[in-house]
Amino acid sequence: MTHATCRTDVPDWTSAPIGGLIRHILERHHEYLRAALPRIEGLAVEAAQWDDKVLALQRTFLELKRELESHLWKEETVLFPLVLALDEARAAGRPTPSPHCGSVANPIRVMEFEHDGAKRALAEMRRLTGSYTAAEESRQALYAGLAELETDLLEHIRLENDILFPRAARLEGHPA
Repeated sequence: MTHATCRTDVPDWTSAPIGGLIRHILERHHEYLRAALPRIEGLAVEAAQWDDKVLALQRTFLELKRELESHLWKEETVLFPLVLALDEARAAGRPTPSPHCGSVANPIRVMEFEHDGAKRALAEMRRLTGSYTAAEESRQALYAGLAELETDLLEHIRLENDILFPRAARLEGHPA
């Protein structure tokens, strides 16, 4: 399921339609997480049966998984629909809608805070695994899954923090 290879046909998300960027995040990164998180959880449970040194790693991963599932839900039900509504209003020349959360900046701040927590969890898992290096066969699939998760999640966070969120703030008229 590796998809973090270098590609040259990736659009320039800084200028591509914002709806296309959101669709990319949903189809590439959210769907990846929905498939990868349960698979990695199974590997962590299995590895912990044979190796009690994996327990701290398993706890860190399970907390990250729980937070990511909540995070995806917030993006899909609050933030992304709001950004799309702002984009549609701007394209139609209508005034930007007044969001129920006061401003798009408010859910963006929450998402950025949660991204920081995810980065800390990834760093802790990298530390606990010696940068995902496993001599023990019982850990190899788990560590490979975690390394792939880290690659995908960091790209996901980069697309949102560095591109989507500043563009969304500009749609509403706030400085990026």
